[in-house]
Amino acid sequence: MNRTYRLSAAGLVFAGLIAAVSGMPVLAATPVEEAQTLITQGDLDGALKRIDRFLSSSPQDAEGRFTRALILVKQNKNADAIKAFTDLTRDYPQLPEPYNNLAVLYAQTGDYEKARDALEAALATNPSYATAHENLGDIYAALAGAAYNRALALDAGNTTTRYKLALLGDLTAGPSARPGTTTAAAATPPPAVATAPAATPAPAVAANDPALKALDAWAAAWTRRDVDAYLAAYAPDFKPDGGLSLGEWREQRRARIGKAKSIAVAVVNPEITRIDAQHLSVSFMQDYSSDTISDKVIKIIELEQVGGSWKISRETLR
Repeated sequence: MNRTYRLSAAGLVFAGLIAAVSGMPVLAATPVEEAQTLITQGDLDGALKRIDRFLSSSPQDAEGRFTRALILVKQNKNADAIKAFTDLTRDYPQLPEPYNNLAVLYAQTGDYEKARDALEAALATNPSYATAHENLGDIYAALAGAAYNRALALDAGNTTTRYKLALLGDLTAGPSARPGTTTAAAATPPPAVATAPAATPAPAVAANDPALKALDAWAAAWTRRDVDAYLAAYAPDFKPDGGLSLGEWREQRRARIGKAKSIAVAVVNPEITRIDAQHLSVSFMQDYSSDTISDKVIKIIELEQVGGSWKISRETLR
């Protein structure tokens, strides 16, 4: 999640999984707090074991069950998480948060109709739930984009439809979200890189520069769904947005790229500026499409020299 939902190259990204539930009944909070502490320490298996022990004696504790479902999401066990949240909506239909999180998980699989239905159920329980309103608007935008793309597939020369699709892309090109967050971390500009004072902008990199070739190789690996080559384009110290660890981010990318039946990624109009001898900044339009979605976003990528090759050290959306 974080901010506004958007379909991006990083995959589906929007105001996401709620990690804290206002209004959830606090029953035997101490075991839940222990599990939450283990989550923050990255010990997901330990957190799951702790919450399972608690639920074995208190199987109907809503806060414990909600926490368990969040752990399953972090472990990329989305089918189990969907079942857990669905069970919560059945047993606690007055709580809007499980419906919202179901919508996030459905949207990650491209099932926008189910995501829409879950968000409407959340709003039926709490019409003032701002996150659900925001997510529902973004789901409607995703549904509209899918419909426009189907129309273009049937009539590629329809300039009106193409204009509407471009207009929709501009409308949704705000700050993006990452799953599992409710803050605007990705909207924060990347940290400044210390450089020597200069009165003029740094020169653009030549079109045949090895850095640009590395960027093209990254897009090509993504297009052919070669996950190993795609991940190899990133530096060992790459810092994912959204609070994910590098290991969590790698597993998330493997799952999302592996799930797609087809992917096409194009780097359009790159503007590459040399920061210093070891660092570059690249701004470009990323034209992404798969069997379920299509998206155009402005991306900024920072590259650094690692072992004689250019590697991605940071990427953000503008």
